[in-house]
Amino acid sequence: MLEILYRRLSAVLLLILALSATVFIGEETVISIVTIIFLLAELGISFLLLKKREKLHVVFISAMVAEGLFLLTRNFWLLALSILLLIIAGIWRGLLGQKVSRRVTPFLVVRKVLFSIAALIVTALWGIGVYAKPITTPVALAADTTVTIDERNLDSAAVMLKDIEVMNSFGSRTTGSEGHNQFIAWLEQQVSDMGLQVYRDRYTFDRWEEKNSTLMIDQQEIHVSSAFPYSGETDEKGVTGELVYTKRGEYGQASGKIAVIEIENFRNFPSGIVMNMRDSSPMDNQIAPNEGDLVLTTALKEAKLEQAKEMGVKAVVLVWKGVSDDKVEEQYVPFTTDYAGIPAIWVNETEGKKVISAAQEHKEGTVILEAEIQKDAPTESFYVKIDGKNKDEAIIVNTHTDGINVVEENGAVGMLSMIRYLQQEQPERTMIFAFVTGHFRLPEFKGSSQATSTWMEGHRELWDGKNGHLKAVAGITVEHLGSMEWKDDDTGHYGPTGQISTEYTYAGNEMMAAIWLKAIEKTDSTRTVLLRGHNKFEFGESQPLFEAGIPVIGFIPMPDYLLVESDNREMDKFDAKLMHTQIVSLLKAVKLVDGTETTKLGKSDVYSFFYGRTK
Repeated sequence: MLEILYRRLSAVLLLILALSATVFIGEETVISIVTIIFLLAELGISFLLLKKREKLHVVFISAMVAEGLFLLTRNFWLLALSILLLIIAGIWRGLLGQKVSRRVTPFLVVRKVLFSIAALIVTALWGIGVYAKPITTPVALAADTTVTIDERNLDSAAVMLKDIEVMNSFGSRTTGSEGHNQFIAWLEQQVSDMGLQVYRDRYTFDRWEEKNSTLMIDQQEIHVSSAFPYSGETDEKGVTGELVYTKRGEYGQASGKIAVIEIENFRNFPSGIVMNMRDSSPMDNQIAPNEGDLVLTTALKEAKLEQAKEMGVKAVVLVWKGVSDDKVEEQYVPFTTDYAGIPAIWVNETEGKKVISAAQEHKEGTVILEAEIQKDAPTESFYVKIDGKNKDEAIIVNTHTDGINVVEENGAVGMLSMIRYLQQEQPERTMIFAFVTGHFRLPEFKGSSQATSTWMEGHRELWDGKNGHLKAVAGITVEHLGSMEWKDDDTGHYGPTGQISTEYTYAGNEMMAAIWLKAIEKTDSTRTVLLRGHNKFEFGESQPLFEAGIPVIGFIPMPDYLLVESDNREMDKFDAKLMHTQIVSLLKAVKLVDGTETTKLGKSDVYSFFYGRTK
């Protein structure tokens, strides 16, 4: 009886080890060591206690050898083989290696069915892992590989700052707004003045822009931290009704009234679900805690405004919880939702306590959310190119032009400096510089992933390599330059940490990772975390290039104030000298890519899956 229980438990543990090795990327070493110890124990129990020799032991020994070789070589295929052997051993022991009972009981049938389903799931996950190859072999450029940027021929930090100030003078640059259109016109004039032809793509969409948001309770104004973009609108009198404290999605009891819901911030979100580290520089860098927490919170804890509208709710007041009042002030979140047709506003936790108390007392409130609605609002993307010696291949450098503060989005300003520098000598390959619109209206412009995908679909002749088209052999995405880090501390105070923001950089494959590490090799101030597209997530406008198989370097720091639409455009958190340093690194990357053979550049990896490395 004990032997039967032991074998059943062993079969389950073998599948658990296989599952763990498949799912937890970055923990392979620990899991491999545990697996070897477990298999040694298995062999010891069989040989010494049970005095048995089984054909299954050959599988155990083979798995141990594969695990040992993996620990020595870090070869992914050895790990994949060892996981497969664990699955085989588990199935063998759980389904095939036991004596057939003459008496078939319901319990026995259910147990075998459940075990079979578990084995199929683990095998399927193993197959996905093999497809994605979450462990890749690092590529090192030759030690004597060098690239230099003559900073005498590059815009100084002061010149870049002057351009940034021009950008800020246009105010908020949400998609299709007056400020955005003025910024695009200025950018086009800048590149025209460089002697480059501007190729435009014009679009129209229905634009929404907040003009005023107010919340009144007991004839007293409650501070509104921000409006919910593209939620809805009221006239200047607003909507008045009983405040009802409820949960998101449970709007039935708030029909004909004003719903009050709490949105608790993800303070310790498991970042391995959306990120997978390739490398870092310096080596001790890792994914910063709570990075992008407000964006993730509003995406994953959806307010479900469409449901509120269907239920006849007049308006929705969303109360932040678990995040400082200063951090949520003027956050333009979420920016990825469809127009809902119902007014919604955000209040911070301090003011939210007043609102919740009033709702619990069934008091009346008034929500005012005046907004400008513009049907068929015009906006445009554009690109310019520098012809290379090779007329068949291209390198795409891209960013988006819409944004709301100094870092979101200043990539276009950085690209102006890059173009001025790269114009001085003809590159090997044609350089395409794409300035795209629609990042702040992704429901209408995202195409297959991000706004750049809409532009790419309209210009396959620039990248797909078919029917005489240019073949894009690499891409460089430029976003969020000069960002200093601000965080909530342990006491809930929001302020500067004294560090630059983590420089998240997506690398489409190991060659692009090696190129970026070489580009920042002699940089004094860097805080790089190299990422791989993971679980269908790749934040920023590099994603469409990655999904098209174009090996990419996507530079995208993600400071906590990225979506703050403040009057000063967050200039107190911006460093022009840091921006200058980052542009130097990006130019080095472009030149390294341009000097690398196409076969060595390769193509982008596919997404990795499951739980990624975070350190």
